[in-house]
Amino acid sequence: MSAFLAPIHYWLYNKIRYVIQREQLIYQRAETLCGGTAEEARAQAWQSYGEPLSDTDLTEHIDQSNIHGWLQRQINVAESREAAFVQALVDNCGDAAIDTASKAFLEHGAHCARHAAAQGKYETSNAPGIYKAINDYYLNGMPCDQADSVLESSADKMVWESDVCLQEPNWKRAGADGKMMKDLYNTWITAFVSILNPGFTLKQTAITKAGSITTRYEITRV
Repeated sequence: MSAFLAPIHYWLYNKIRYVIQREQLIYQRAETLCGGTAEEARAQAWQSYGEPLSDTDLTEHIDQSNIHGWLQRQINVAESREAAFVQALVDNCGDAAIDTASKAFLEHGAHCARHAAAQGKYETSNAPGIYKAINDYYLNGMPCDQADSVLESSADKMVWESDVCLQEPNWKRAGADGKMMKDLYNTWITAFVSILNPGFTLKQTAITKAGSITTRYEITRV
């Protein structure tokens, strides 16, 4: 990767910032649930992974001598810290914290969808346009990871598969329950689609291929 900042670097940085923004929303909702215990859980996650990046321009943070490495590290840190925080909430505040986190993921997915709609640059009347918007807001590894394999693309339907969950190693590193985190992420993406265009639905299916689990996503016009 070149040693200067390009639009793709800002694109990825913005997606990292959405995860940081969501972590803050989870904290706000959890504080209502269990008060100071939520703050202790957040402090625990911050002690392990550092405090979130301040909301300043990318040039204020990035190591321009190692752009690729810095961005990859920030993905790992943001996803690990969020997962560690959610798991600490569940451990210390009980199962009600899962519902609280789910509501925060749903709310944030809806918020991002409204932000995307306000940009006026997405063809939200068709499935490929919705898919493009998802990829501009949903943090799913580095661009070179190419986790998605598109199977079908038409105005009324978009189908893609992913045979690897790029977030899972970070969830595992954080000691978080993988199924819980996957359910939370699915809540986010489902809310994003339903708010961006209520005329479409998102369906997710687990498929076994060659002994491994592949997730198939379908955006379909209602």
